[in-house]
Amino acid sequence: MIQTLHVPLKDRSYDIHIGPDAWEKLPCFLIEGEFGGRLIVVADERVYRIYGNRVREILASSGMTVSVHEVPEGERSKSFLEIENLCREMARSGLERGSLIVALGGGVVGDLAGLASSLYLRGIELIQLPTSLLAMVDSSVGGKTGINIPEGKNLVGTFHQPRAVFADTAVLKTLEERDWYSGIAEVVKIALTLDPQLFRYLEEKEDLGPSGGIDPVRVITAACSAKAEVVREDERESGQRRVLNFGHTLAHALEASLGYGILRHGEAVALGMQAALALSVDRCGLPGDQYSRAMAVVGRIRVPEVTVPTDLAGYLTRDKKSVGGRVTAVLISNIGQAGMVPLEDPGTLTEALLAAIGD
Repeated sequence: MIQTLHVPLKDRSYDIHIGPDAWEKLPCFLIEGEFGGRLIVVADERVYRIYGNRVREILASSGMTVSVHEVPEGERSKSFLEIENLCREMARSGLERGSLIVALGGGVVGDLAGLASSLYLRGIELIQLPTSLLAMVDSSVGGKTGINIPEGKNLVGTFHQPRAVFADTAVLKTLEERDWYSGIAEVVKIALTLDPQLFRYLEEKEDLGPSGGIDPVRVITAACSAKAEVVREDERESGQRRVLNFGHTLAHALEASLGYGILRHGEAVALGMQAALALSVDRCGLPGDQYSRAMAVVGRIRVPEVTVPTDLAGYLTRDKKSVGGRVTAVLISNIGQAGMVPLEDPGTLTEALLAAIGD
């Protein structure tokens, strides 16, 4: 059974289709949408080896001419070089303003293809086909695009909503365990900041791993529903949408300082959430029992051991949410209630992480 969620953004509204074989809805969508005759599929090399032929056949059955652009796997593809390579390939493939970009892959491909689609010909349509749990619950929904620079993660980007999202949950069977946990971290983030009912569902699961009995359609639908409501109210992250960055201020600094690719994004978010929860007790009065419950769930996310870098403060001050050089952290006062708290000293987050890890 495929679930369909609507993201209401006036002329930028779109649907998210969630469930096994959701990709099979693509031909009808393309025919009914009366798009131009050409599209380009952007995928990393590994994903294309697994799913490329199937997706290409599905898309071609709509009558459109399909081109393919493969990028190297990993965060290093979120770069100016890959944006240039992709845009030049789009030009060589004859894409016009009525054409489409189809992002097939995880968050890296979705961010890269999303940014290219917002820039090429000053904007063409984008369809997201996320293949990781993280991309299904986070990066494919909401319109954020971006690439990394050495000074920080996602510091260059735009807001560009997709025309549709097709989250085919059948592909999660091929997901590596680390990537599954990385996606679950984003589900936990949404549960802690927006959805106490989703949190209770996760809390009942002793194992948050791929064999722990989690219903992917249920958690993806719940996470996307909560995020869609926030995006509807605050599309460009000027207010409430910023709570979706719970754990991310420290996570982005960790990813940049350690070197992109050392930690999966969700693994860094899990560490960031531990620090944010510890700080929430001191700064927002998060009750002790809720802190213990939240840390117990976050603690079920498997994260490799890392040495906390000593130069995190410099990366923290370059966070997109910083104002006047002051770091702003997302903290919670109760499970499901989050807000923004400015920090005088960015080192407070690092200290909170070390304290949480020590616990």
